[in-house]
Amino acid sequence: MRTLSPEIRQDIAAMEDELVEKAREVTNELWKVLNEKQRKDGKVRQLRNILEVAESTDSWKALALFIQYQAARGELDIGWAEKLIEVLEDLKGKAHSLTKKYSEKDEKNVHLELVTRVLGHAVRWHLWDVKKREE
Repeated sequence: MRTLSPEIRQDIAAMEDELVEKAREVTNELWKVLNEKQRKDGKVRQLRNILEVAESTDSWKALALFIQYQAARGELDIGWAEKLIEVLEDLKGKAHSLTKKYSEKDEKNVHLELVTRVLGHAVRWHLWDVKKREE
């Protein structure tokens, strides 16, 4: 777990609904690019793999490269992977605001915490979409 101040954790918790919505946007886009065969398994495992890397790394660039790697292997749509990276990269602005507000030194950890939360919500949204469409 990343070490963040209680104040920053509280502010991140306060923006949880916004992070859930970002995850929803990402998963809606993913569903659009999946073909019929892919929709059966939903590529849920790929999202979980990305989440696992996000939780275990201290490097945004390593995570972005892993997403690109998965797309290059054909496990994810390249356009969607680029959009995901863009959405997650944009969270740097929120991380910057939080670290500036509290004079926190480690903006990188705040950014990765936000990224991890969005990806966690994305996994849950996407699994919901896959199961809902099985009915």
